[in-house]
Amino acid sequence: MIKERKFQVEMKTLEPFRIGGKPDPMGADNPVAVVGSNVVVPGSSLKGAYRNALERYLIDQYYDRGERKWLKGKASLQPCMAGTKLSKDEATLVEQGLYRGQACHYPCVRRRNRCGDEQHEVCPVCYLLGAQGLVGFVRVPFLMSEVSASELYSARMDRAMGTVAEGTNRPYELVPHESTFRGTLYVTLEDDVLGWKLGEPRPLQDRTGGDVWLEADGTWTADKIIDELIVKVLQSVTLLGGYKSKGFGRVEIKVTPA
Repeated sequence: MIKERKFQVEMKTLEPFRIGGKPDPMGADNPVAVVGSNVVVPGSSLKGAYRNALERYLIDQYYDRGERKWLKGKASLQPCMAGTKLSKDEATLVEQGLYRGQACHYPCVRRRNRCGDEQHEVCPVCYLLGAQGLVGFVRVPFLMSEVSASELYSARMDRAMGTVAEGTNRPYELVPHESTFRGTLYVTLEDDVLGWKLGEPRPLQDRTGGDVWLEADGTWTADKIIDELIVKVLQSVTLLGGYKSKGFGRVEIKVTPA
């Protein structure tokens, strides 16, 4: 049996808003994401924003920037740099000690350029949201709306003439401010088949460093994780979607028990 706790996620747009969708040959050049005829925030977009906010929260709370090291006893809270190939800028963040260079995964396979004799831990972010080969405790929803998209135009200015450059006037879709999106977030509290409980290290049998951050600090109860790492962090997301430099994307998110 799986025991879950549900939360209502409500997002209100405070500025014009857009998350791009699949182009339609008969529609706008730059459409927004829709399901049916209604605009949505895809679960992948919300999950990415939440993951980024959670990584930054852990770094802000438990990394000493002056000393350039994690606080005593808090090194296991270091988030991983999710992804198989790092950019040069991401590699710099790893060198600074902000992120782990190895993306979380399960199991640790003895293979060249992979794990060797090392067994890698699972970071708190991947514990909640899942890692390669391992599901997490949080299911991030699509946020659905009852709004339809509006259409505007963008163009490039001719720097010499001070007018719109020929052929650059293109339509794009957006969502008006004060639009509301809603969805239900699910948090697994216990899976008695797998023997998993939120706030406890998982009894993983294959090669892995496991959930060391929970073993190293016994204060991370299920209630503390839900309050501090899920509800508060998700509510801290204030920018979402594209065109942020054009005045788009400011949002307010509220998470309440469902």
